[in-house]
Amino acid sequence: ELLLNPFPILPHHFTIPALKHQPQAIMGNYGEMHRILEKYPDLTVFYNGPRCGASAPDHMHFQAGSPGVVPLQAEWQRLSRTLTPVITLNNDEGIWTIDEYIVPALLIKSRSQESDERLFRKLYKVLPVAKGDTEPMMNILSWRSGEDFLSVVLPRRKHRPDCYGYESDGQMMISPGALDMAGLIITPRQQDFENITAAQAEAILREVALDEETFAVIIAELKNSLSPSQQDARMKKEPTVQVGIVSAERITFSLNKAYSAKGETLQGEQEVEFCEGGILWNGTQYRELVFKPVEQGASFSISDVTIGKDFHWERKQTQTFLGSLKLVVEADKICAINELPVESYLASVISSEMSPSASIELLKAHAVISRSWLLAQMRKRADRSEEKGAFFSFVKKDDELIRWYDREDHTIFDVCADDHCQRYQGITNATKPNVVEALRATRGQTLMFDDEICDARFSKCCGGVTEEFQYCWEDAPKPYLKSVEDAAVPGGEPFCKTQDTGILAQVLNDYDRETTDFYEWTVEYSEEQLRAIIEKKLKISLGTILDLQPLARGKSGRIWRLKIVGSEGSFIIGKELEIRRTLSESHLLSSNFEVEKTPQKFILKGKGWGHGVGLCQIGAAVMGENGYTYDQILLHYYSNAEIKKLYR
Repeated sequence: ELLLNPFPILPHHFTIPALKHQPQAIMGNYGEMHRILEKYPDLTVFYNGPRCGASAPDHMHFQAGSPGVVPLQAEWQRLSRTLTPVITLNNDEGIWTIDEYIVPALLIKSRSQESDERLFRKLYKVLPVAKGDTEPMMNILSWRSGEDFLSVVLPRRKHRPDCYGYESDGQMMISPGALDMAGLIITPRQQDFENITAAQAEAILREVALDEETFAVIIAELKNSLSPSQQDARMKKEPTVQVGIVSAERITFSLNKAYSAKGETLQGEQEVEFCEGGILWNGTQYRELVFKPVEQGASFSISDVTIGKDFHWERKQTQTFLGSLKLVVEADKICAINELPVESYLASVISSEMSPSASIELLKAHAVISRSWLLAQMRKRADRSEEKGAFFSFVKKDDELIRWYDREDHTIFDVCADDHCQRYQGITNATKPNVVEALRATRGQTLMFDDEICDARFSKCCGGVTEEFQYCWEDAPKPYLKSVEDAAVPGGEPFCKTQDTGILAQVLNDYDRETTDFYEWTVEYSEEQLRAIIEKKLKISLGTILDLQPLARGKSGRIWRLKIVGSEGSFIIGKELEIRRTLSESHLLSSNFEVEKTPQKFILKGKGWGHGVGLCQIGAAVMGENGYTYDQILLHYYSNAEIKKLYR
């Protein structure tokens, strides 16, 4: 309950005791500070520690009051520029040291109670507990700043300064609590108020606060407690990636050099078949098979690998891969998974995503973003394996389907080999000199933001302005995926507005060059054609299509909510890929389009190719030709990101 403090220090001062008696202890109660601020965002809430007693003796309570009074808060704009990260959960939440405050102090910044409590538990575990005490000694001051919940934790080593117990000259009856530690020193006696100097006040706070040496040990222990996602930033060894290649009831493949499996050394043509829940190979049934190369450089080839699935360039190829081949059963089919080092995987991706004859700066830029994206997906998969419950990538109502397509459906491998993730088509083009040089020059380099690996998205052509993450996937904006003009100067000619065949050949493979109108394009449908496509894709009938009404667009102009109006009903769809799939037999090039209606006809006039988030491949190719270096290209598209080397 919220009670008035009978001896107020702040202009408005409350005591908030627990309704049932329990000892004054912060563990198990810290989350209540977050809940109070959710309900009363204009308060400052503080905790005085287990030895406080004047407001509610030996009973769990917090205090709260007017914000901005204590110097710690009044000077927060300046102090917030001196933060050093210790642990970051994501771009908005973590623990920082406050480097220019008078005593050692830590900031917990969060946006949810769950994150707030999780971060506090990490800190609580590494704080020292004095002999005879039941918990670490600390003061806490918490307040709101927009969406952010800020808690400053001030670890203590002493309850009171020595001067409190002096019996003669020099005695000062000052017993610092949370407000004192935040800079507002309370002196119960007038003589102390009149006599205390700035130097004495500083000395008192330093005496009861944690010493710098112990504080440094706490910071080191906090860093050692990093979760796997933070440990990515300290990766030392090149990781291995698992890539899903093909899934079928029967798979034919060739071991081009010696491989080992089930105690045998093998080479040549092989075939496996799904049979009675297992894998039938050479007359014996297995639950799982792994073929490992006997010698370096050994490869295997798989027939009938689909590329460009559900896109207009879909086709089958025989592809050759380095590394191990793992065969597992999933959904009554056999899934072929390629296991190989990350840098070997990237050699193929760069060659598959664009021509290996591209400029060296473009290839280096793509090496960094492909590596960043891959490591981010590997971390997400590892995190998901530890989570409980399902991930939902859609919102379904009677008259609305908002759906996004990401990689959460990959559970038995890290990424797939097709455009759904990154194009990975084996080693055919992977040995070109430019690709080798790009990988050598950038080995281990990764885009980072706040010590987290960036989920570095990219697409073929942004159409002049890049899009933001939340308009294409889940509602979780990424600070490094901001919308930017794809131009040298605001309002300038877009980099990606080019028809230079030499530049386009750097980015577009043969089947990509079948698409020529990528920057600006037009699609026409008769009413009958559009109705048939929509009924086929949505599996519902809306009658004659009367209108297509954009309800919401992202920063690039891409529609992420579209209302389809029919003579027999209306239906809302999103996000961008669902719109592209619904309005085409395969895919529209993008969801950035305007709708023109003529009698019995719909004309869609659009811009760009792909989702438009992150790097624009054609724009980046033009930048490379114009003399931009790979780091300049990257930092043009990924705002606020840094390039760091994660492994040698």
